[in-house]
Amino acid sequence: MKKREYWLDLLHHVPKWNHWRELNPEETIDLSGINLNSYDLEAINFSGCNLSHVNFIGSNLRFANLSSADLSHSNLIGVNLRLANMRQSVLFKARLHRSNLSEANMVQSFICESDFSKAIFYETELGESKIYKTSFSHAKLVNTHLGKADIFMCNFDHAIMESVDLRWANVIKTSINFNQV
Repeated sequence: MKKREYWLDLLHHVPKWNHWRELNPEETIDLSGINLNSYDLEAINFSGCNLSHVNFIGSNLRFANLSSADLSHSNLIGVNLRLANMRQSVLFKARLHRSNLSEANMVQSFICESDFSKAIFYETELGESKIYKTSFSHAKLVNTHLGKADIFMCNFDHAIMESVDLRWANVIKTSINFNQV
């Protein structure tokens, strides 16, 4: 059985996948382009994996380890990423519309041309991240930490922003419109 087929089989059993990852930490994992639509991947270890162009629509990635993962061009619409470790992840042109990123660790992530419209950020850590040309339109950011982040040409129009920490953040050419009822 080829490696990729073996990995796909393991993805149906998160504990087996995580055990295999523990035994093979040096293995480079490329799952680019696969369909993981509506999978229950709670607490899965995808750290350092190539997950570009993966379809995760409606999947559960709560408590997932996505640190240093490449999620470029991935479809994460409506995904539960609550308490996920996304530290130093790459989100280039990723779609996270209506996703739940509450209490996720996204510190030092690279986020460019992504869509977080209508996403939920409650106590999410985004400090020291590089965030460029990304939409947070109609998103809800509560107690979210963006300290020391570089935020360039982003759209926060109609976002709900309560107790958002922007200390030492560089916010340049970014649209924030608080027209709310």
